[in-house]
Parts: sequence; C-alpha cells; structure tokens
Amino acid sequence: MVSSWSNPLPLAEYATTEVVIYTYEDAWIPIMYSCLAEALRLYHQALLHGAEVFVFPPELMPRTLRVFNSQS
Repeated sequence: MVSSWSNPLPLAEYATTEVVIYTYEDAWIPIMYSCLAEALRLYHQALLHGAEVFVFPPELMPRTLRVFNSQS
C-alpha cells in the first residue's frame, strides 16, 4: 500500500512512547504494541524483507480510517 502521508521522525525524547504496529491486507491488522524506538527498528527490518508495517499511536485506530488509492 502506498501512502501519501509522511511524518518527520520524532525526537529522541519520544523513543519510549508506546505505539501499535499494524500491517494492511485489505484491512488493518494489529501486530503488537511496542515502544517507538523498537517499532522503528522493526519497520526497517520489515522493509529489508519486502514487507511493510505501519506505526500508529495507541489512541488512533486505523481500522476506523478510510483507505483510498492515491492514484485514483
């Protein structure tokens, strides 16, 4: 899935902030809770293996967001 959203990397003071790691396969699937620093490490590892994961704050439920194709 290609997203037109992008955010700068957060400051180091947020490294221990809890986040949720999701994958997307026709629906948002939560994988695990983690601290932000670990989630970023897992994100880069997933990319190396040809997978893609998404990191969200725990209060944001991506399952309630509409997903659209930015090329439509």
